[in-house]
Amino acid sequence: MAIRTNKTEQSSESAELSNRDNPAINKKIDAHIAAFPKDFAYYTKLVKENPERAVRKLIQKDQTKFESDMKLVAKQMPAAKEWLEQQPVEVRQRIDRALEGVNPYLHDKAFVGEVLREMGTQNRKALTVGASQGARASAG
Repeated sequence: MAIRTNKTEQSSESAELSNRDNPAINKKIDAHIAAFPKDFAYYTKLVKENPERAVRKLIQKDQTKFESDMKLVAKQMPAAKEWLEQQPVEVRQRIDRALEGVNPYLHDKAFVGEVLREMGTQNRKALTVGASQGARASAG
């Protein structure tokens, strides 16, 4: 499924953040804190003294990851477009439908994801058809 924007209003109860606790992730975080205690002190101080800056710092990490993802998408885009041009109209329409409502900021990433998903689906179908034909040939 493509990356979609949230079109529905959430109730105030469901909109509240829930504190989730994952022991495996906590163990990794604890190891990182032990290895980099100055980072822990810096972030603790940042949250207490300048919460808006702390939020921006967290978003910056997300944005940096997004930028990295988009570099890969830029490399994959020409091949994805070329592959899609060679597909029947039904496939192109299916991908267009999947991209409806996608945040424009995320459109290229979602497009490449949908093309890769469709390629995988077609490959699985080919393997299934090939396997069933092979079974018939060996049975016959």
